[in-house]
Amino acid sequence: MNRKAFYHLLKRYVENDCTEEERKLVEQWYDLLGDEEGIDPSLPPEEIKESLERLWPKVQQQTLLTGSPPLPRKTAIVPLWLRWLSAAVISGAVIAAAWWYLVNNSKSAIEDHHSRLAYLHRIKNDGLTNDTVHLPDGSMVILEPKALVQFSDSLAGAKREVYLEGNAFFKVTRNPRSPFYVYSKNIVTQVLGTSFYVKTHPNTKNIEVSVQTGKVAVYEYGRETVSNRRNDESGGVILKPNQRVIYNGSDHHFRTTLVDIPLPVISGGNAEERITELNFVFDEAPLARVLHYLEQSYHIEMVMENESLAKCLFTGDIKGQDLFDQLEIICESMQASYEVRGTRILIKGSGCD
Repeated sequence: MNRKAFYHLLKRYVENDCTEEERKLVEQWYDLLGDEEGIDPSLPPEEIKESLERLWPKVQQQTLLTGSPPLPRKTAIVPLWLRWLSAAVISGAVIAAAWWYLVNNSKSAIEDHHSRLAYLHRIKNDGLTNDTVHLPDGSMVILEPKALVQFSDSLAGAKREVYLEGNAFFKVTRNPRSPFYVYSKNIVTQVLGTSFYVKTHPNTKNIEVSVQTGKVAVYEYGRETVSNRRNDESGGVILKPNQRVIYNGSDHHFRTTLVDIPLPVISGGNAEERITELNFVFDEAPLARVLHYLEQSYHIEMVMENESLAKCLFTGDIKGQDLFDQLEIICESMQASYEVRGTRILIKGSGCD
């Protein structure tokens, strides 16, 4: 166990969010404090911090010698001050120490990545038009002008890693045993096999990733483990087809939305044959069925604000239109409107009798 895990477990103990085995483990640690049983909860924060800091080396030593702290001979009655002590320290100076550990650990990971770049194969598009690059694993990269891609000669092993500067479209050869990683500034895009865009905005710190097919995970350097990633504004996101994320480099937030022009998602069989099936011709079709068809075609969730909208009927040929034009035509026929809410589309209107 390292110091980070030590403080994390204490925090869960204070919040009653740990398992029975973890609770017993913390109480075993309490035994290691020995003669500090009579500690005064009114001590200054500095002395409280020192008390818990004295506990960590003892826990570390016991872990190294026996693999885990010794089992108590009898059940310890843990006084209230122990919870108070843990809570006070965790919410105070020790959190600062843990934050220092995380920040420096992330910096170390970034420095390690940059040190590898000197040994990688480099291709830069110095032309005025897009340039196609075929990678050693069979993947393809379309570099926009001034874009630079770097990769190893073999691009094999447990991780396939590519470093990008500028804008590019990736079509990745699927290999579940070797996930594909694209590093762009301090953002990581992780995929198994898919096609997606990575765009950087030169005048800001923003980075945009949009998915055409498959699924990708986008997160910051130093947060590449599942336990460190959260599907929230600051912890990274999972993207599906026709979705994109804009990472704000100033506040480290991720904002998910839909791509500007969603495309039908073709899966299985010959793509050209499959796309002809999406004829988008409806005759007195209930809105619920029309929206379901659009959902299946674009892999985008459609939500009706009013249940009575489901009774509305639509007749029309909307072939050759992009999704948003299709929605305009559908909504206009029933005096409704649509609104993009994150990665979903909300249909608004009074409905039909």
